[in-house]
Amino acid sequence: VCNAQPCPLDVMCVARMDLVVGIDASGSMGASGWKAQRTALLGLINRLQFSKKSGLQLGVLKFSYKVSVLQQLTDDKKKLVAAVTKTKFDRWTTNIGGAFRSMKGMLQFGRRDAPSVCMLWTDGRPSRPSSKYDAALGAKDLRSSCRVMVVTMRPAVPKAYVAPWVSHPKSQNVLVVQHPNLMVSKVMDVNTFVCGKVQRFLDWTKAQNKTAR
Repeated sequence: VCNAQPCPLDVMCVARMDLVVGIDASGSMGASGWKAQRTALLGLINRLQFSKKSGLQLGVLKFSYKVSVLQQLTDDKKKLVAAVTKTKFDRWTTNIGGAFRSMKGMLQFGRRDAPSVCMLWTDGRPSRPSSKYDAALGAKDLRSSCRVMVVTMRPAVPKAYVAPWVSHPKSQNVLVVQHPNLMVSKVMDVNTFVCGKVQRFLDWTKAQNKTAR
C-alpha cells in the first residue's frame, strides 16, 4: 500500500528525505544478478524527485570484501547515473557490517531537517571480514542515525534472518525478492517500499510541465 491506499503501478517518489542505498557486489550475485541489480538501481533513480531544498538526495555505495562509496548524498541525477553505470562487479565476499558503518559515515553529508533512510540490498549472509555478529553491531549503530531497511534477494537470506538489523516496525522494513535477476521487475515495489510519499507518474509529469511554462 501507499499512504494507506492501493499503490498505482507507475509512481514517482516525491518524499523529502536523504536516502543511502548499499548494493551487493559479492560473488554470489553472479554476473547476471549484478547487472540486474545495477539496472534496477538506475530504474529507481529515474523514479525519484531530486531536490536539495524540497525533495530527495541519494547516496550510493557497493560492498563486497571492501566497501566503496560510489556517490555521496546529492540531488544531482547525472552524477548518480554516471557513478552507478561505471561501477564494476567486485565478485568477492559480503561485508555487510562494513556497509552499515559506511552508510552511517555518508549521513554526515545529509540535511538536519530531512528524514534519513538507509536501504541495503543483499543476496547473501555476512562473510569475511564481516560476520553475523559484526553485521548486527553495525546495524544497531546505524539505527541510531536513520531508518534501516533491507531488500533480500535470495531465499537463503530469509526475512527472519535480516529482521534484527532493520528498524521498527520490522514488517515494514524488509522486502523479499526471490532472486537478483528479478530486481528489474521489482523497481516499483522497491520505490513504494522505501518512499513515504508517491505520486502517479503521469500526474507528476503534468505538474513538471506546468512548472516549466
